[in-house]
Amino acid sequence: MSTRVVGTAGHVDHGKSTLITALTGIDPDRLQEERDRGMTIDLGFAWLRTPGGTDVGVVDVPGHQDFIRNMLAGVGSIDAVILVIAADEGVRPQTREHLAILGLLGIDRGVIALTKRDLIDDEWAELVRAEVGTALAGTPLATAPVVEVSATARTGLDELVSALERVLGDTPLRRDTGRPRLPVDRAFTMAGFGTVVTGTLLDGDLAIGDEIELVPSAARARIRGLQTHRLALERAVPGTRVAANLSGIDKDAVARGMVVVRPGTLAPTSSISLHLAVLASASDALAHDDLVKVHAGTAEMMARVNVLEGDAIAAGASGWVQLRLAAPIAIAVGDRVVVRRPSPSETLGGGVVTDTTAARARRRAETVASLERRSAPSASSRLLASLDVPRTAVEAGERSGLDAAGRDAAVTEALASGEAIALADALVARPGFEFLATHVLRVCAQGHRRSPLRAGVPREEVRTAVDLPPKRFGALVARLVSDGRLVERGALLALPEHRPQLSPEQEASWVRARGALLRDPSHPPTPAQLQSEHGLDRELIAALDERGDLVRIGTEAVFLPETVSRFADLVVTELASAPSITVARARDLSGSSRKHVLPLLQYLDDHGLTRRQGDDRILVLTPDAARARIRTLIHAGEDRS
Repeated sequence: MSTRVVGTAGHVDHGKSTLITALTGIDPDRLQEERDRGMTIDLGFAWLRTPGGTDVGVVDVPGHQDFIRNMLAGVGSIDAVILVIAADEGVRPQTREHLAILGLLGIDRGVIALTKRDLIDDEWAELVRAEVGTALAGTPLATAPVVEVSATARTGLDELVSALERVLGDTPLRRDTGRPRLPVDRAFTMAGFGTVVTGTLLDGDLAIGDEIELVPSAARARIRGLQTHRLALERAVPGTRVAANLSGIDKDAVARGMVVVRPGTLAPTSSISLHLAVLASASDALAHDDLVKVHAGTAEMMARVNVLEGDAIAAGASGWVQLRLAAPIAIAVGDRVVVRRPSPSETLGGGVVTDTTAARARRRAETVASLERRSAPSASSRLLASLDVPRTAVEAGERSGLDAAGRDAAVTEALASGEAIALADALVARPGFEFLATHVLRVCAQGHRRSPLRAGVPREEVRTAVDLPPKRFGALVARLVSDGRLVERGALLALPEHRPQLSPEQEASWVRARGALLRDPSHPPTPAQLQSEHGLDRELIAALDERGDLVRIGTEAVFLPETVSRFADLVVTELASAPSITVARARDLSGSSRKHVLPLLQYLDDHGLTRRQGDDRILVLTPDAARARIRTLIHAGEDRS
């Protein structure tokens, strides 16, 4: 069975509550004060079932201008409206303001109920219909059906329900993104049950037993029971008027304007950006730094206006603004807001939320350009605009106001076109990727200038500078390496063209040290001796090793490449005819000492030529393969001598 929600709208004393009572048999005026005064003050609720079997929840709103805040809390989540106009009075000021609010909220479906038809004659009725047509011209309700009714005489009621059923039949079903939101429009305590909240459920299902979070308070509770139209439910679906019985929370901790969500699925924000349309009927322009009241869902909050284009938005015009809220509220990209001037009280305008980033927006052209991309008509364009930095697909979808299906299709399209790039669990638009890539390359270039002798910049140093989680940084590096824009040298990263560079003084020191190494290659000086006697510190030795002029083994052994190559050839030749070689035999063959032979044998082990077996070594590769491996490892070789 389908379920819909409609709301009333219209001037005070035009018979909204009386009409709803006649249609549903339920008096929506809950408060004794409302009944005593004969005027709706707060939201009222009723329901009916159409002949076609559609359950319709009805939100009755106050018409008096003093209670416009309550009206706004009630109409934000409706599927269609019953705009009530008394036939004996016609279009009045609150008719026009409510009509403007409906337009700002994107409510473009409804039925016009001309009430109190029994109080006027046919000629007057024609005049009123003409006036209504003029008032509706150019609005989303310009083609809405007009039905003449009398609640007291009970005429036209069936026609009104039939017209409403036809309108609702053409209304798309509420989307289901799997992230339910229940904006609270009423909270109360029920004897024997505890805390109950009501609202119109959006964007997903809620079920008995679900843990929920109240945003922005962050209080947690659990759903003990669910009802719609006093019918108990196990699960409530989007677009349903819901009463949720919450356990584990006191009624005083809940208030209108809060939103019931699944924990962690909606973060409160104190800043929203949107393209705000100012009504032509506004008494004055909306100026930068004006104080306004923002109505979003069932919430209302004072805010300062940050006009991002110029200094003001004239009546009848529109422009990008950021609203800096006095306190956080629960709101999502794609939600609509209405902005009112607190004094003198009037509705100024509204629009669709494009961004909920808390950072203060700068009044620059690039800020506006970014917001315009975020509000682009295509899902792919909106998704890409939200991927200025790496984000998960879910995060990007939320920032773009996309449901799951639209998000997944946009992700597939963006990746296929190359406009987005995957970085582990995240995506980033190509401009964002290039920004990160440039940052990585810049950090490496700076590191090379700072330490020209080093083979590269420590990987973690680069990651910290770029400020990416390890997995995403790893994916970024892998992409840059595959593109030939970066090289990995162990735990170091470097630009492909970077080679350790020695100063003339360092080159001279190396020439002297090389002479000492050549005098007795099998018994080379230690690193400490190279530093004290020839000025080769450990950083310079590392640079010479990287350049291929030296082979550094561990921390205490340094050899010329040709010495390592000759030693390896001796060992391989021996093992080509012998099953194994001892340390003593390697010492005798090379004419070296045990002190120097041990690191050389370890070098062969480490690079997969030999393997230790007890105290001896055995050959792992064929002799030819072993010699080829040594030629690959030793970059300098004998041709450097």
